[in-house]
Amino acid sequence: MRWWVFIPVLALVLTMDAAFMPAFAIGGRVPQLWPLLLAFVALYASRGAALWAAMIVGVWLDAMHPALGLGAESPRAVTVFGPHVLACAAGAWCVLETRTWLYRRNVLTVAFSTFNCALLASLAFIAIAGIRAAYADSSPLWGGGSGAAAVGSDVVDALYSAVIAILPAWGLQSTLTVWGFATAGPRFAGGNRMNRGND
Repeated sequence: MRWWVFIPVLALVLTMDAAFMPAFAIGGRVPQLWPLLLAFVALYASRGAALWAAMIVGVWLDAMHPALGLGAESPRAVTVFGPHVLACAAGAWCVLETRTWLYRRNVLTVAFSTFNCALLASLAFIAIAGIRAAYADSSPLWGGGSGAAAVGSDVVDALYSAVIAILPAWGLQSTLTVWGFATAGPRFAGGNRMNRGND
């Protein structure tokens, strides 16, 4: 995979998530585009490249979403690196494990993988945040409410993100040759693995 393509696209996607996607909110549910990008990469890139991409996305998300720590006088924002990194790795792993039986060159496949990626990443994040809250933080990283409520909310968010992903997925598919993916065979992700030097 060509990292000089991935990094600018990731920056654009996260900027759109922060600045534009709230305009598509329905009932407090805000879709996100980063699961689409991560799912797209995990569908086509080598396993190592996909997991590295997931960790980069996770570091960026951790930096953008600081936790609420307890200061000497009042709560303050504290950047905690790790929860989103592991969550994104889990989301990418889900797509990597399912891509061999998916017909990749279909926007519905990308949308389906976006749902899987977003859902498993959310479940992993809630699990990690729950463990952390049990011994180090009285305020869970997912915000207020119970973990079960957070899971239900994230399922809806993942579904909404998958629906919104259909149109931009078509755009990503049209740029496939630019990415230099190692596994971009004619049909399935388990096909010939070419150009590994680009990963």
